[in-house]
Amino acid sequence: MGGQRVYLKVSRAERGERAMPVGKQPLVLHPATAAHPGFARTRVAAMGPNYRYKNSNMSAFPRKPGESATGIAVDVPDLAALEELLLLLGVPVAQAGEAATGLPAPDRPAARTDAPRQDGPAPIHPASGEAAVALQGAARGATYHAREAIDFAEHCCQGTGRLEAGPFNLDALAMAIEGPRRLRFCPLGNRPAAPRLALVGITPGSQIEAFADALSTTDVATAASHAAFSGAQQAIKKLLQAHGFAARLGISLEGDLNQNPAILTTSVVKCCLMVDDGYRFAAPDIAASPAALKCATERLVRELRGYATLEWIVVFGGPAWEALHALSFEGRPVIEALREGGRHVVQLPHFAQNFQQRELYACDDRAEAELIAAKPDRARYADEARRMRHALLVELAKA
Repeated sequence: MGGQRVYLKVSRAERGERAMPVGKQPLVLHPATAAHPGFARTRVAAMGPNYRYKNSNMSAFPRKPGESATGIAVDVPDLAALEELLLLLGVPVAQAGEAATGLPAPDRPAARTDAPRQDGPAPIHPASGEAAVALQGAARGATYHAREAIDFAEHCCQGTGRLEAGPFNLDALAMAIEGPRRLRFCPLGNRPAAPRLALVGITPGSQIEAFADALSTTDVATAASHAAFSGAQQAIKKLLQAHGFAARLGISLEGDLNQNPAILTTSVVKCCLMVDDGYRFAAPDIAASPAALKCATERLVRELRGYATLEWIVVFGGPAWEALHALSFEGRPVIEALREGGRHVVQLPHFAQNFQQRELYACDDRAEAELIAAKPDRARYADEARRMRHALLVELAKA
C-alpha cells in the first residue's frame, strides 16, 4: 500500500490464502494523523488507540534504524465511525460505500477542501470491490457472548475475577492490570494425557478473538483447545514435516493438532499480554509484568516438566526463543530448566510471520543456494533459517 495513509491489519496462515481483516484495532493510521485537526474528537480516537503499533510491512510509515515502522492502530466500532475517519482524511466515502454495498450512499456533508496540507503518505484511494468489503467487515466491531459464567481461577494459576454469562467484550477478560499492561484471560492450548512433542508460541495475541467467539457455544477447555494456533495449523504442519522431523518422531500430523494425543499446545505466556492496547511479545515486556513473568517462568516450566512422556519442545519465532534465554527460573535460564532430563528444545520459524524465512528453513543447504540464486532478496533471511535448520538436525542426530 505504498503512498497510502491507512493500512488494514489482516490475518492469514499461508501467503497464497485470502487475507481477512482482524477484529481488534484493524486499521493503522499514519502517525501524523494524531496531529490532524479534528482527529482527537473522532470516535476512533476516543477508543484507546495504540499509538505505538509496530509492523515491518508498513513501508510508507516512518521507522527508526533497526526498528519496524510505527503507526496508530484504531478500533472502528461501526460504519459511521469509519466514515467519520475517512472524511477527516479527505477520502470520498460515498464512492467507497457504493462500491461495497452496490447501493446509493445517503446524502452526507461534502469533505472539506480547505483542510491544512499534511506531510507524509497520500490519502488512501476510495475502497472498491474486495477492499471495500474488507473495510466494512473490520468496521463492525466485535461483541462476544459467554454461554456460561466463568471463574478465571478455575482455569488459570493467577486467575482473579469472573466473567458472567451473556454478552461481553475483550476488556472483560482482563485478570491483571499493571499500569499500561493487561493480562487477559485466554489459557490457550490442549491437555493431552501423554504428549511427546510440545508446540510453544509466545502469547495468544489475536487468537484471543477465536477463543472469545468459541465461548458462546462451548466450555473454556474446549474453546482454549479450539483457538490455540487458530488459522495457522497448515503452516505449522509444513514446518514440522520439514527435514522429516515429525516422521522421525513417529508423529502423524493428520487432523487437528490440538486433538493429537502426542502433541501438547501452549505458550510462553499462557494468557494474552497487552501493553497500551497492543499485543506484546518481547522478553522485556514480559519481565516488566509480574503476572506475565510468573506465567512465563514458574507456570511454563512446571507445565512442561509435568509430562514425563515429553521428549521434544518446539518454540516458534524469535521473541519466544529469546524469552526462554532471557528469563530465569530458580536461578538459571528457563531454557536450561526445560532441557533438564534430556528434553530436546529447538526453535522453528514463526508460523505467521516472515514466509521467506519459513521457505528457506524447509530447504537443505543445496536447495537454499539455488533459491537464493533465483531470488537474491531471500539472502537476508538465510542466516537465521540456516541456524534453526542446522540446530534441529543436530538435535535429531542426538536422539
